[in-house]
Amino acid sequence: MHREICAVLALLSAADAAIAASFDCRKAQSRVEKTICADAKLSELDDLLGRYYEGARMALQGSEACFKADQVRWLRSVRDGCGDGACLSTAYLNRLGELHALQPGVSAIKYMDLPPGPRLVWIIPAALDNVAAPPNPKAKPLEVTGSLIDEMAENPADFKDGFVIRAKDGTTYPLVQLMFLDGPTASVLPSLAKQKEARFVARGHAARDERPRTYFEPSRCVFIYRET
Repeated sequence: MHREICAVLALLSAADAAIAASFDCRKAQSRVEKTICADAKLSELDDLLGRYYEGARMALQGSEACFKADQVRWLRSVRDGCGDGACLSTAYLNRLGELHALQPGVSAIKYMDLPPGPRLVWIIPAALDNVAAPPNPKAKPLEVTGSLIDEMAENPADFKDGFVIRAKDGTTYPLVQLMFLDGPTASVLPSLAKQKEARFVARGHAARDERPRTYFEPSRCVFIYRET
């Protein structure tokens, strides 16, 4: 039975969204699904994004919940907001570009050029300790571009914040407090910080301490992209 991949995610319940690996185009109902299924190129892009989603999900061990939520956001606000095939093609190509750096060689696209732009390289998950990092649903979005600095490696005798994003004006924004630095993030961030010439974009939510100083809210996910 021939199956076209017409959606990467399906919300199967409000409490726990599950991932749908494929969608039978004979059962397509939404306007966007029907548009994708009627266009061979869009169907191909949707199939590729299905593969890219799985590749990124495997690479982002420990941050799967953040990644699932972001893909649902993309489907709802970006993909489903398109009104024609040209918009859908652009949306898919941009999303493939975002996820390209997380792909193993076997699934990386080699026969088409993806648009330039920030590539997702890691997601710092929300802290699990709700006492030390109480949920802050009212935190405002924060995006910072700059160098990713490992302060522990730069000055092991007098480091303050661990891993920070240092903006062009020299202001530093802590990415993750040391008490929450564990799991794969503890090994991924040092590796990224060694890329001295790279510029990174960190997207999350803002928090402030008594200094006052702005840092990334630990109760929310922090997405780290490398600029291309």
